[in-house]
Amino acid sequence: MKRLISLFLISSFLFSCGQENQEKQMEEIIQQELALTQNYTHRPAFGAQVTKNGCKLIIEVEGAQDYRFIDNNGQSTMLPLNVLLFNAGKKNVIIKVYPRDGEDYLSKYANASVTIYRAADKNTSLKDYQQIAEFNLPQGLEEQKLPYYEAKLMIDVDVPFTYDQELAASVNLKNVPNIEQKIVEKYNQIRTICINRDEIVYHREFLHSSGIVSNTTYENTYEEIKNSYKMKPMLIDSDSRITNHEFLPIENYTIQYYANGKIVALWQKNLSPMLYMKARVKNDEGEERNIEGGRPIFLYMPQGSNELKVW
Repeated sequence: MKRLISLFLISSFLFSCGQENQEKQMEEIIQQELALTQNYTHRPAFGAQVTKNGCKLIIEVEGAQDYRFIDNNGQSTMLPLNVLLFNAGKKNVIIKVYPRDGEDYLSKYANASVTIYRAADKNTSLKDYQQIAEFNLPQGLEEQKLPYYEAKLMIDVDVPFTYDQELAASVNLKNVPNIEQKIVEKYNQIRTICINRDEIVYHREFLHSSGIVSNTTYENTYEEIKNSYKMKPMLIDSDSRITNHEFLPIENYTIQYYANGKIVALWQKNLSPMLYMKARVKNDEGEERNIEGGRPIFLYMPQGSNELKVW
């Protein structure tokens, strides 16, 4: 009996130490992300109201990366565009419309619109948003048998932050020997982190990316950053109700470069992220359903480094 009690106490002690150590490491990550942000008095917010049916849609800001609406069903949402704006000035917003899975060409059911707005401040009321550009997918495209349709919108942005200098100083990945091998190795490294559900290492990998999001959306106070970590990403969620985790292998991909070769990403052939998981989840009533999803991974190589990092 005494032996069982001793084992229980030791187990409890080790769990407590492990929990305390994880909390300490999370606090370090929060502080590191906080150091990547600044406080701005001028806080304009740009957003894209995206509505689409019968197609897939990609929004890319020239010189930055892209955001994808690749569900085969209809979608209507507001995309915070600040995360794709690296500095102030005139920007080309590239809109690409693709057919749904199983279709070779844009069909008569394809319908898409993108309206870009500017708000004077992140707390501006929606009724005071100013429309600055608009795109509507032309009708009758099915007769042209198009595998995709592309359009550009020019916008002028006045954001206070700047990432273009950091990106300009980084390595042109197209000039790196064996770059494809390096990219796949990095993706597999992150995939393994997700399989192991190593929350701390995962957040460290995406620290630069998280810092950009917090800074460009002006969610940059200690409390705002701390709160952003309360909800675990699905890819590393250790909730016992999520079972049968299965990650796609890093293969059968397409390579896409961005920002004049300074950023790169791998995508599935269907335009979905290459880091992708399928699983089963139980609800509170014990009923199970399938879930799936992924996370885009944009990589770059900082100045003076020969290792790929998450942008």
